Amino acid sequence: MSSVQGSPNFTTVRKPLLVALIAIAGAGGVIAGALLRGVLDRPSDTRNSSNAKSGTAQPESHKVVHALGRLEPGSRILELASESGNEGATVSQIFVEEGDSVSEGTVLAVFDNLERRKARLSEAKARLDAASAKLEQVRSGARAGDIAAQRAVLALAQQQSQVALKELARARELHERKAISAEELDSRQWALDRLKIEQQRAQGTLESLQEVRPTDVQAAAMEVEACRAAVDVAQAELEASSLKAPRDGRILRIHTRPGEKITSDGIMELGDVEHMHAVAEVFEADIDLIRNGQVAEIVMDGSGTRLTGVVVDVGQMVARKIVLTNDPVSDTDARVVEVRIALDAQWSQQVARLSNARIEAFIQLDTPQKLPADPPQTTSTN
Repeated sequence: MSSVQGSPNFTTVRKPLLVALIAIAGAGGVIAGALLRGVLDRPSDTRNSSNAKSGTAQPESHKVVHALGRLEPGSRILELASESGNEGATVSQIFVEEGDSVSEGTVLAVFDNLERRKARLSEAKARLDAASAKLEQVRSGARAGDIAAQRAVLALAQQQSQVALKELARARELHERKAISAEELDSRQWALDRLKIEQQRAQGTLESLQEVRPTDVQAAAMEVEACRAAVDVAQAELEASSLKAPRDGRILRIHTRPGEKITSDGIMELGDVEHMHAVAEVFEADIDLIRNGQVAEIVMDGSGTRLTGVVVDVGQMVARKIVLTNDPVSDTDARVVEVRIALDAQWSQQVARLSNARIEAFIQLDTPQKLPADPPQTTSTN
């Protein structure tokens, strides 16, 4: 008890310590708040600003928009595939190699159904020739020799009828004199009737040979049109048995080699590397700051080479970003818009072989807008 009574007061000892702790905590809060404000107030070129997270518009003080991206031909990378109707076909020959420059319309490859379709086209053309000849025959009518022969048949039938008519008249006189029987008279009458029928048939045949009916001509003409349509189909199928370059460009990659079946990956990739673009993936919160004509600096991720270019196209769709950083805590599900930057002419040849190379783009917001003298044509792909 004496030791307890002689000890200092517990409240008196702890109160100064508690005050000191509160003061330290307050100072830490001030420092933490300042640091937090510094992080939130960082400009857009860090790609981690509060505006990029909240989706609000960037302030006017932001001078640069930074984005990751990739290099790509100005025409975009075209994945060339066979036309429909070649399902199950295999590549027979390829006439180019990776790196070759080709012109629009150049035959790049042919398929194994080429020879069969050539034969089908020849057959369709032969049918068309036969139908055309038949149409001309119908239009010109029968041959002169056939008409002359039929006239001779008709003349013979007329003479025979006249002879039979005279014999019938004599038979009637003899029958009145009871010289011949009624059966003999009927036989002569039947002979005359038969010859008259033969005469009428010969007359009808002659008229048929001399007549060109419109319905016959129309039927023959329709057959010609049907054969001509068959030729067009066979011609189209034959053209589909080869792969042609849809535009000028360079062969970037070949997916299917001779002897392999055509798959969903296509046959080869083509791009116009004469005009290279940098495709920057700009955060959707910064996209309202981007305009065509703004100057951009491009840094190659691998070599550090610095290129220059001009914004020529701002995308119309928000999508998930493709090019990722090496930071394991970076936002891999960020929403971005593709912005195409046409590289200046002196850089296109230098990076012509670097399609899909990763880059960093710094788009200048406070520089005068500058459009390229001859901006490359771009075509959209599905």
